[in-house]
Amino acid sequence: MSIDWFRLDGKVALVTGAAQGIGQAIARALAAAGAKLIISDRQAEKLTQTAAALEQDGCEVIHMAADVAVAAEVEAMVQRGLEAFGAIDILVNNAGGSGNIGVDQIDEISDELWEEIIDSNMKSAFLCCRAVVPHMVQRQQGSIINFSSMTAKGAFGPRGTSAARLPYAGAKAGIIGLTSQLAKDLGPSGIRVNAILPGFILTPPDARVAQRYYDLTEEEQADMVSSVPLGRPGKPEEVAAVVLFLASDAASFVSGAAIDVNGGR
Repeated sequence: MSIDWFRLDGKVALVTGAAQGIGQAIARALAAAGAKLIISDRQAEKLTQTAAALEQDGCEVIHMAADVAVAAEVEAMVQRGLEAFGAIDILVNNAGGSGNIGVDQIDEISDELWEEIIDSNMKSAFLCCRAVVPHMVQRQQGSIINFSSMTAKGAFGPRGTSAARLPYAGAKAGIIGLTSQLAKDLGPSGIRVNAILPGFILTPPDARVAQRYYDLTEEEQADMVSSVPLGRPGKPEEVAAVVLFLASDAASFVSGAAIDVNGGR
């Protein structure tokens, strides 16, 4: 295998939730491999800062603040990317999260909270795929990387850095099914579809997951770390490296996979 298999020169990647944390690390990794970028996030100011940093490093990038759970905003984002670069070769559905309301029991979950978490994770991935896939089919190529979570398999004990864990688990489990079926539907068109299941990834201090982690007691933090066989949290860059692999020709025969990035849990 040549190292060139990991290069993305001439490719265009759309990364959602790219303003900070794992999404930002993914954008940097793909840019370093030569990709042009379309990045989006609801956090407009942080997104602008991320885009400026990428441009300073020599990346061709456009950015658009968007709520990817809203079809019209997704369609506008994709259209802008196509107008700027002419194609979208890679789609990374990273946007999502467990929300900001901490709940432990099913009877504490309102209809509104359930819909918010399902929409931000699963509906957003569906909408982005729906908008991008026709262009990939037309060109008979593409790589889609969806973000699930180890929470999709269920978690026992304290919520840790999760907020609304139950709807989050449901949405992330749904991502695995979406990925598996879409890989089968799109395989004949030369499009690969895979999912990544991150475990305990400690993002920079200004990101939501890190803030929740540092709000835990020392004992709770130690419990989270002790549950990882490798004995430490993961880094956003370590997730980004797996995205780069799946986006590249190095993974040319990998489709329908759900890859754990969890330190051995």
